[in-house]
Amino acid sequence: MDTNQLSGRGIKPLLSLRKHFRLSVMIWLLVVLAGIPVAWIKGQSYYGVESVFQVSPNYMKMLATDKEVEFQSNSQYREFVNHLSSTVRRYDVVQRALKKLRDAKVDVQPRGLSERKYIEQLQKLVTVRAVPDTYMVRIGLEGQTKGTLDQIVNAITNSFLETTKSEQIFGSVERVEALQANAIRLDEEITRLEAQRVQFSELLGLTTFGDTVINPYDSMLSQARDKFTTASIERAHAEATFQAFLAQRETPTSVGRSLMEMRLQDNGLQALRNEVVKRSEELGRTVAGLEDSHPAKKPALAEYEAINKRLQRREAEFEGAAFENVKTRLTGSLRQTRQVETEIQQSLKKIEGQAADYARNFQKAMRITGDIRKREQEQKEVRDRLNFLQNESAAIGFVRLVTLALPAETPMGIGKTKLMLAVLLLASLLALAAPVMLDMVDRRIYTVNDAETLMGIPAAGWQLEGHDLPSQLFGKEQARRFASTLIRNKAKSGNGVFSFTSVKTVGSATTVVLDAAVVLHQLGIRVLVVDANSFSPSPNFDVGLPGLSDYLSGDAPIDSIVQRVTHQEHKLSAVGYGKQLASGMQRLDLLKRAISDWSQHYEFILIELPPVLLGADAELLIDTFGQVFLVLEAQSVSKGEATRAKRLLEKLDPQAVGLFVNNIPMFEGGGYMKELMVETLTHDTFSHFMSLSNLRLQIELLRARWVQRRMKKQDHPEA
Repeated sequence: MDTNQLSGRGIKPLLSLRKHFRLSVMIWLLVVLAGIPVAWIKGQSYYGVESVFQVSPNYMKMLATDKEVEFQSNSQYREFVNHLSSTVRRYDVVQRALKKLRDAKVDVQPRGLSERKYIEQLQKLVTVRAVPDTYMVRIGLEGQTKGTLDQIVNAITNSFLETTKSEQIFGSVERVEALQANAIRLDEEITRLEAQRVQFSELLGLTTFGDTVINPYDSMLSQARDKFTTASIERAHAEATFQAFLAQRETPTSVGRSLMEMRLQDNGLQALRNEVVKRSEELGRTVAGLEDSHPAKKPALAEYEAINKRLQRREAEFEGAAFENVKTRLTGSLRQTRQVETEIQQSLKKIEGQAADYARNFQKAMRITGDIRKREQEQKEVRDRLNFLQNESAAIGFVRLVTLALPAETPMGIGKTKLMLAVLLLASLLALAAPVMLDMVDRRIYTVNDAETLMGIPAAGWQLEGHDLPSQLFGKEQARRFASTLIRNKAKSGNGVFSFTSVKTVGSATTVVLDAAVVLHQLGIRVLVVDANSFSPSPNFDVGLPGLSDYLSGDAPIDSIVQRVTHQEHKLSAVGYGKQLASGMQRLDLLKRAISDWSQHYEFILIELPPVLLGADAELLIDTFGQVFLVLEAQSVSKGEATRAKRLLEKLDPQAVGLFVNNIPMFEGGGYMKELMVETLTHDTFSHFMSLSNLRLQIELLRARWVQRRMKKQDHPEA
């Protein structure tokens, strides 16, 4: 038998729907009840109109460019589009649009509604949406009636375009007025400065003021300074010459001939000197031969002395006259140089004063010229800005109209019927999806296949859920199969002692043990059922009689603890847990001795243990008995709990481990479980037994129940 096909459980919508039918119906009703008002309100048909304008990423200019109206990045462009979208619904824009409609004799304002409230209403109703991947933006308006929707949208669009055109160069009118006033001021200042420059032009004798103009006083001042320097040098030279002449009584070489040279070169003195020399020689010759007592010697010597003194006197007189003459000349020359120096110095001071006045006036004229040039440059910039604002403010700019709104003709909207059908479809989908999702997130084990995959071993047996007659009959067949497995295992191992433990308290190990014991008893095999579940003793045994715990504690002999238990109308030999509920399992040596004694009288000993995850005694007993079956309760044990039980058994490492899956739900339509049960119980093929389809069978059952109720009412009208 292929247990994977018998118990293969996938997430199937129909099975989940049957399992959680009430939840699906509740969700369906809630969605439908919530969707009815939505379909009634949102399903109304409406008329819609739209106009389209374009926002250029570049300013559409007339003449020149301006960084003030250029976008530097894509984010700036998107922000500008958002700004324009908000401008469309601005209060003053809508107000001007309504004014234009009133001027055109078009009444769009509802009666009983003030202008402000109507404008605020339009601000909420008018939609502005950017067309994806384009430069275009749509202005739309929806309404229940055609009316004047297109006229309202077109009026708002035109008002928006006018507002954007006037505001695209912000404050252009005020800026033009300010620039014009600034231009007039500059003209007045230039005129005043030019008049001042004319005065300086007349004063300086110049018609042009520039950096290349040379100050005429610069050359005059340079020449005067050179002359003054020369005169100062000459005056110092004359003073030095005069002082040297007075100190040395001789003329310096720079003046000319010295006094001695003049004396030696004088003709009169030279003639006198020649005569004195000649006469002195004659007197010398005369005296040379005379004795001192000679009368001629004294006169000769006196004459000699007289002529020499005369020469000396004449030379002294000449030198004195020459000295005074040279002194007079040097004094005159010194006075001349001093006077020339003084006059040149006075002339230099005069020229310096004139040059300073000239330079001062020239610099003022130059500053005036610079101020005039600055104002002329500023005036040019003002005029250029005025021309730009006057020209570019009238340009197309960033925004231009693409299409106006056309009159509404065909109503739009999904409609109440379609929307209600969509609500019903959504409710049906959610009602079907909710059970499926609930089963997908459910981590409990439902099938034998799930248990085998987690535990890694095939199941030795399994049982279906249900207490109806077909389930009980099929359960007996499964119990016989499990008993056959126990017989085969004993034949292989020679050990007829089998212990059973559940994962949790809901494992129903007692039922599995008793069902298997009944089948073995029917087969004529001696079997003993032992309750060693210290965690939660089974109520199927007589608690008033001594049991296993009493024997292990020494309160009862081994022969007195075996009792008779009735299960499925069969009397079975059994050992209850006993009265020592708080002590737990004791004296494992006595337990092993009891198992050895019982094995002499019984072929099979089936022992129920505490839950493996909850009772510590389970680990002790599994190690003692060696062979254990893990009873896994479907629909109660999660996959995580089964995994923990597997790890615990791997740690204990008993001689043999078996798997029994209990309480498996009956999924109709999953594998061929239903067909197998029908064929097992009817001993016939499923197709021959099910002459009607499942749907027709359910309809016939409903009809039969309805007929039965009518017959009861006819038989008992007073009821």
